[in-house]
Amino acid sequence: MMPGRFAGQVVLVTGAGRNIGRAIAERFAAEGASVAVNALTAEDAAPAVAALRTAGARAAAYVADVSDATAVAAMITAIGTDFGRLDVLVNNAAVPTVGRVPLLDLSLSDWDRAFAVNVRGTFLCTVAAAKLMLQEGGGAIVNVSSIGATRAHRNAVAYDATKGAVEAATRAMAVDLAPHGIRVNAVAPGSIANDRLRAAGPEEARARAAAVPLGRVGAGAEVAAAVAFLASADAAYITGEVVAVDGGLAAQARPSQDEPRFQPASA
Repeated sequence: MMPGRFAGQVVLVTGAGRNIGRAIAERFAAEGASVAVNALTAEDAAPAVAALRTAGARAAAYVADVSDATAVAAMITAIGTDFGRLDVLVNNAAVPTVGRVPLLDLSLSDWDRAFAVNVRGTFLCTVAAAKLMLQEGGGAIVNVSSIGATRAHRNAVAYDATKGAVEAATRAMAVDLAPHGIRVNAVAPGSIANDRLRAAGPEEARARAAAVPLGRVGAGAEVAAAVAFLASADAAYITGEVVAVDGGLAAQARPSQDEPRFQPASA
């Protein structure tokens, strides 16, 4: 960690109230950034903002549904007013798995909600944030995908499809925004510890760890480290890339017959 790497910069993290999103917000704050914490509700945003401020960071909450164009526009306008700039956007907000529903039972409303948040939300936030970034001559955007984009999870068709779209959009956005000095990359987490996994108990954690070549589930802080790298000047010549943070899961050709099935990380 480089404590001053993002000094003077403003970072917006969507879905930052818990799990991976909160870890990302904490990482940027620890490296000197001012952090705009987005969450769907004030109850989700408040604890994260309080913790960041206690740690000495400048932070503020922005409650908005990222699938709502009006709400996103208002959020970016407010960040510009409050902080005067925006340097980094992390598109982390997501509907995780829609309850692990088999394809034949998946409702159209659940399918639409997953795409509204995971894909439409990424698009809306990227376009609005990029326009504000242009005032400072550029910036960096990091999208949070999943290894589900390229390796199917059982009973998670909507989730996996949205993450495939996020990765395709990442490449296209990188090409379109490169002339404007804005880099766009993504991270693809694998099996990452989160609220759901902790609630499931130690047996589930052991089963998921057994499927990972490194022999353990990952931590949100490890995803955050990759995000911070991609957003930093150390990655100044990297754009349009997807970095797997998965302990080697995606490197496996396919699971063995008796390998435990793993679940996608919640954002």
